[in-house]
Amino acid sequence: MSGNGNGSSVARAFVGVDVGGTHTDVHVHVGGDEARGKALTTYDDFSRGVLDALEVAAETLDMSLDDLLSQTDLLVNATTVVTNAVAQLRGSKVGVLTTSGFGDELRFAGGPRLRIADEHMQTNVPDLVDRRDIVEIDGRIDYAGKELVPLDTAAVKEAARFLVEERGVSAIAICFLSSYRNGAHEEAAEKIVREAYPDVFTTPSYSVSGVRGEAVRWMTAVLNCFVFEDAGNFLDTLSTKLNDAGLAGRVAFFQGLGGGISKERAARLPLALLGAGPAAGATGANQLAQTMGHSRVLVGDMGGTSFDTGLIHDNVVHVEKSVRVGRFRTAMPLVDVISVGAGGGSIAWIGERGVPQVGPRSAGSQPGPAAYGNGGTEPTVTDAMVAMDLIDPENYLGGRLEIRRDLAIGALREKVGDQLGWSVEETAAAVYELVVANMANAVREVSVAHGYDPRDFVFYAYGGTLPWFAAEIARTLKIERVLIPNNSSVFCARGLLASDFVLRYDQTIQSGLDSAEALQRINDVYDEMVETGREEMRGEGFADDAIAIDRTIDMQFAGQVHALPIAIADRELADADVPELQAKFNETYERTYGAGTAWPGAIPQALNVAVTVKGQMSSHHLTEYPLEPSSADAMRKSDREVYLPSSHERVSVPIYDEAKFTPGSSVEGPSVIEAVDTTLYVPAGTTAERDQYLNVLLTVGGND
Repeated sequence: MSGNGNGSSVARAFVGVDVGGTHTDVHVHVGGDEARGKALTTYDDFSRGVLDALEVAAETLDMSLDDLLSQTDLLVNATTVVTNAVAQLRGSKVGVLTTSGFGDELRFAGGPRLRIADEHMQTNVPDLVDRRDIVEIDGRIDYAGKELVPLDTAAVKEAARFLVEERGVSAIAICFLSSYRNGAHEEAAEKIVREAYPDVFTTPSYSVSGVRGEAVRWMTAVLNCFVFEDAGNFLDTLSTKLNDAGLAGRVAFFQGLGGGISKERAARLPLALLGAGPAAGATGANQLAQTMGHSRVLVGDMGGTSFDTGLIHDNVVHVEKSVRVGRFRTAMPLVDVISVGAGGGSIAWIGERGVPQVGPRSAGSQPGPAAYGNGGTEPTVTDAMVAMDLIDPENYLGGRLEIRRDLAIGALREKVGDQLGWSVEETAAAVYELVVANMANAVREVSVAHGYDPRDFVFYAYGGTLPWFAAEIARTLKIERVLIPNNSSVFCARGLLASDFVLRYDQTIQSGLDSAEALQRINDVYDEMVETGREEMRGEGFADDAIAIDRTIDMQFAGQVHALPIAIADRELADADVPELQAKFNETYERTYGAGTAWPGAIPQALNVAVTVKGQMSSHHLTEYPLEPSSADAMRKSDREVYLPSSHERVSVPIYDEAKFTPGSSVEGPSVIEAVDTTLYVPAGTTAERDQYLNVLLTVGGND
């Protein structure tokens, strides 16, 4: 508790806001209470959707929006603005300064071929930068960081003038060779550009990655410039509108790395906001898994636009170091989550060969599914659920949004059913089954493809729409246990409040581990990164006792291209650590690539070292409730005829009220559990039970 300045004491609020492609979700902790809010995302002014969702949460807490904002100490936001800018290839006009002779490096893109047999689909990576906006500069630093040719500073000044005044660029990426070892030339060039044109956004490539590999480092710098205007407008507008509305506390922004950063840091590295929502979900799921005693968890998040899935093993959220963003290879470290176009707004359509498809195109929030009545004519997953009566049109978003079942039926019939000779219900069931198959395949990719058996995991299913499908996905994968978290419809927003502030530093060293000199060099690099990270985290407002350090080392066999990350203790490496480190690498190697694939007797080497610095936030612990089971009759709202997609029959099933589904209660399928902002479908052979944390645990039958 903290004083409000007038002598009284009020509970302080902490707010997570996830701005998604279709809905904007809010989760609020205030005192010992929590609440959620959901509203449509408003693309013309994102702050309107945020304030709408905040108002819904405030009403749940019996507060005014003004009171909620005035009591808020911290608001953490995740946004899809950066992801959308890259996906739509809509961004700033970028110029590039690069080393003489390397003006075509971005075009080569490190080898842009796809892993497909059709040569007609082997197309180049899209050009983010006009070839006329790439200027080569004399100056050269070698692989060891030694200057071979001095930087031509006069050429840098003239290139900046040309790019800004003649070509009209608003951002300049500075991409010189070997800057990961020595960034002096890039630093000098950036200083020249900023002195001449202080309003031009700049990104030297050494500032986004210390890892070897020009193509990915330079592309990361270019992408950071490409998204800066969209991201900057979002950061400024949201912060200003929230402050104008009465927000008393601080606004922070979430990274795809799985932690928060300040607005100022986000403005300098906007690409870090990529994939923030899915990363928040994985972070929140891991916190919940630790409480529940689950060390192996598959996560799934389905909203209006996409389905995101990942894997947590031994309560570690895996971070992928070099993530592809569409066709672009980058050096960004992001939580390892894959996405497929399977959301509530994903559009059903007929392919060229007459085969029904779902996604990846989405109707979004505007115009949205046909059932929204906002002018959308394409049938979506939501329309299929409405047509099967698995969604109550009068209860969508608690009745705040009118749903037109006739429009949903019309779109399904006209766009898909009539062309295939199917009834509306058969069409809707086919859409359902396709979505389940697409999501199950994505879960296989993050589990089976990495050597894990999904049957050994608990499936954590959240998002506004995944409870419609979670049990059937689990049945497809023979997973017996599904956990749908409390407040699952806004779980990613909840995950924002379960995270720390996070900074990460990577550096290529390419060193053996067989000498005292090599270990000392590695320790020196670690020491420098740790001290830099601590200093920057202090600048974010964290005291030393709230700063935690994680160290990893990327290892490989000599001659290999790829490396595997191995976690190590936060201390100096000593000779005695080397055998254990090598054993951990061999174990990880065989788990990744298969038994017997490690090279006995071969000495692995270190390629990169990494330091993750965490500013630890006060954790919001889950509230535990007494088990007070209610009878099925007490929870039952009504009975409704629904079309069951698994058995293709229309039957009457009980409809249960989620608000009356008390801890310790259980129901059998087929049935439907309705909340104000989501619907849980319990298929036949499945049991749903509510635990002491208000999670719903599904035990899925039919897996023999």
